[in-house]
Amino acid sequence: MLVKLGNWLFHYCNIIFPVFYAALFIPSPVIFQSEEWALTIGMLLIALGFIIRCITVGLVYVNQCKSKCQIHAETLVTKGMYKVCRNPMYLGNILLLLGFGLFANSLLFILIFIPLFVFFSVAIIFAEEDFLSKKFGQQFIDYKTNSNFILPQWGNLKSAFEGQTFKWEEVINKEHDSLFLYFSGMCILLLYDSQIDIKSFLNTEVTLLLFYGFIKHLKRKNLL
Repeated sequence: MLVKLGNWLFHYCNIIFPVFYAALFIPSPVIFQSEEWALTIGMLLIALGFIIRCITVGLVYVNQCKSKCQIHAETLVTKGMYKVCRNPMYLGNILLLLGFGLFANSLLFILIFIPLFVFFSVAIIFAEEDFLSKKFGQQFIDYKTNSNFILPQWGNLKSAFEGQTFKWEEVINKEHDSLFLYFSGMCILLLYDSQIDIKSFLNTEVTLLLFYGFIKHLKRKNLL
């Protein structure tokens, strides 16, 4: 049942994060009385989640989405951040969304939408691992036996870099859309909570758009 749900959710995985982000604007009791604590802790978790995603992409990236958003994998990747846990990208996503919930200081989001997002993520992971188990058999079973589901084995972090070349161009190429959305999302939340004025918001957004446009230009010129 969970695998079937995961396959269905995977088909719509590109809209899950935006839908959950929209829930940040639902009125809610606060977590911290101090907005500074909420913003600081939230930004730290957002940064940690994004760093985990960047390291994963920069070392060995696994694209399990082929045409029509179906689960797909040509090879079983166990190197890079996949030595730290089997699902580092989902770990990064959960930390990111948790960070946004704290950044927005939304108790409702943390108590309801974070558990729901974790449940959806676990369902998708179950579907992916069911696919990998059927395709790679004992090879995947051995990997699964010696690695954590999603909780990181930080002791393996050093070995994740051994024999690998970190590719900054891959990070920029794969993550620039997300980076633009994360920064824009934080700015919108700050504007919504009256933490910044409209002038600061527009100046920041123009800067982000210029940077985003520059990266897109480099991609069109095949420089990334």
